[in-house]
Amino acid sequence: MSDIQIGGTELVSVAADGQVGAPEGRRVRGRFTNARLVEAATLMRRVWDGDLRASLELREALSTSDFGSLFGATLDRQLLAAYQAAPSVWQRFATRRVLKDFRPASFFDILGGQAILPEVGQLAEYENREVDTAELTLRVAKRGARFSLSWETLVNDDLDAFRDLPQRLAQAARNTEDFVAARLVEVNGAPNTEFFNGNTALSGNPALTSESLEAALTNLGNRRDVDGNPIITGGRVLMVGPALEMTAKRIINATEVRFTDGNRTVITGNTLSGAVELVVNPWLTSPTAWYVLPTPGGARPAVAVGFLRGYETPEIRVKADTGSMVGGGQVAPTDGSFDIDDIQYRARHVLGGGTLLKDAALASTGAGS
Repeated sequence: MSDIQIGGTELVSVAADGQVGAPEGRRVRGRFTNARLVEAATLMRRVWDGDLRASLELREALSTSDFGSLFGATLDRQLLAAYQAAPSVWQRFATRRVLKDFRPASFFDILGGQAILPEVGQLAEYENREVDTAELTLRVAKRGARFSLSWETLVNDDLDAFRDLPQRLAQAARNTEDFVAARLVEVNGAPNTEFFNGNTALSGNPALTSESLEAALTNLGNRRDVDGNPIITGGRVLMVGPALEMTAKRIINATEVRFTDGNRTVITGNTLSGAVELVVNPWLTSPTAWYVLPTPGGARPAVAVGFLRGYETPEIRVKADTGSMVGGGQVAPTDGSFDIDDIQYRARHVLGGGTLLKDAALASTGAGS
């Protein structure tokens, strides 16, 4: 197996038998043969590596009937590879959900029915129980943008204008996911009051300290469901913005804690070490707010990011409005549009988000009031 890379990003993988795959086992989409896709990817790599002969070959290839579409297919492969490699933070505090269509999807929290089973006497009737439900919704929406370049730019710049296009679109997709997830938790620089209200807002909104974090964890540990059972979520996440990063690290990474007891100074081990996983979210803007959330994938998710089934990764397309040659031949999209000689590439990403269960979440504005 060998890899074809552009700009350090794996574009397609080529097996010894000539079969083409995509990074991390993704299926190569499109109607092209493996050999043609490999040919296009290899030629593009040579051009972007500065091979002048390859530039001439590419200009000649752009006049063929399907090379423009092959060019788009290889850009699509590069976009997907770059998307998978792009850094993001939302997976560390939000749960992933996949929806079947654009209609709001309903999730139901079953309330009740989990109280401790009572003893049943001989020939006595079993206790009748009832349950209630709380409906939660999650929806996705279409997002996207397009790039438009002139044919002259394509010719004069030897395609340098296209070199980082997939990476830019891939990072834009990841940025959008992080933005959507962060806005579920924080709105206008403060905790989302539609979600963090009542028991989910820490009393007094204290600043982040060892004492306030201990109080938050104690609050969560003492919570009970409608049946009086403890709410067990597994791990917990302490999420802060960049302004509180150093404060949070000092709190949870300290090896010992000192406090005054009367006239004595007491030194103990740090009980908060390992109690939470720290997530520093650069998409949070409040300099004081902090959040305690359940780790993703547990039984009581607090927030979720949703994707559309079958369209869970960003897609890139090229606009084909070039017309036809007088003799009947097709014109590649990279030869420019019929009207104004532009080349347009469009990216689409379908995603959304929603707040789910409150019982394992807690927030403080950090303002002390």
